Amino acid sequence: MKFITFTDVHVSSINPQSRLGSYLDDILEKLDQIGRAGRKLGVDFYVLAGDLFNLKYPMRNPHSLNTVLIDLFKSYGAPVYATEGNHDLRNDSYKTFDEQPLSVLYASGALTQLRDKTVESGGVKVRLRAFPFQEEPDFKSMVRSKDNADLSIAVMHVYASPNGGMYHLSKMFSYTDLAETGDDLYVLGHLHLDQGIVTMDHHGRNLAFVNVGAVSRGSLVDDNVTRQPKIGYVEISKVARVVTKKVQAIRLTVKPSSEVFDLVSKEKERKRAEEAESFVEKLRSEDKGEDSIVRIDTELSSMGLDKAILDCVNHYLTETDMVLRGA
Repeated sequence: MKFITFTDVHVSSINPQSRLGSYLDDILEKLDQIGRAGRKLGVDFYVLAGDLFNLKYPMRNPHSLNTVLIDLFKSYGAPVYATEGNHDLRNDSYKTFDEQPLSVLYASGALTQLRDKTVESGGVKVRLRAFPFQEEPDFKSMVRSKDNADLSIAVMHVYASPNGGMYHLSKMFSYTDLAETGDDLYVLGHLHLDQGIVTMDHHGRNLAFVNVGAVSRGSLVDDNVTRQPKIGYVEISKVARVVTKKVQAIRLTVKPSSEVFDLVSKEKERKRAEEAESFVEKLRSEDKGEDSIVRIDTELSSMGLDKAILDCVNHYLTETDMVLRGA
């Protein structure tokens, strides 16, 4: 049994800020590469671990985009099983999911919504379990029930890394946390940073984690400037009741960063943000009284700061004010 995994495509017909050329054309070319790779390798299916779309509101995704995606995925030559990421949901809620563009792709048959499905090929039986985006997932409630599958695969849209920790203000789960579900192979999305492919022994079980990062390099952050987008390739074999899995990453061909990003503007933006954050941190350490925000705001107005810097400063000041007032 062979399949390809990919995640965080973030397709959009609108160019992200600081992006050169056509963002949509670049994304569609990478999706086409994935289909070509799958056909060449003769895969049985594909797995998309969330965030196909970038913009959460349906009116910002034209019907023409859906038409192109439907035709593209139908050309893959094998089923594409998908789950939902936070960008596929408006307000991170399923209440209006039938209005979302991803639901249109499900209805078209170009993508198959994955929840719990058993797939058989080449004498191997695999159970696919999908866990779409949740703000606070409870892995103990996701424990695998008994089955006769040779291998169980969990597809998750969740911040995860080998050792866990924090990512911005969100909890980053460790692979040990995820292992509580009792699956054998984990296909992960949500975290754009490439965590590679990791195998580990967990209570006598040999587990594998495919967490190769986003297909997209949409937002201009340091990671995206140098990161090489990848997809995962998995082969599962069964000989004399012994099941083995081979997992590797495949690099996608992308343009050099200099042709994709406005690096000059990015550097100016980074310096402005650093100046603003440094300035606000200094103000916070010098005066923490509740009336300090008003006094600081008055001082800022008389300093003649660049508007971009002032906007950043005001953003941090607003956050500080909320903390001081217990908001």
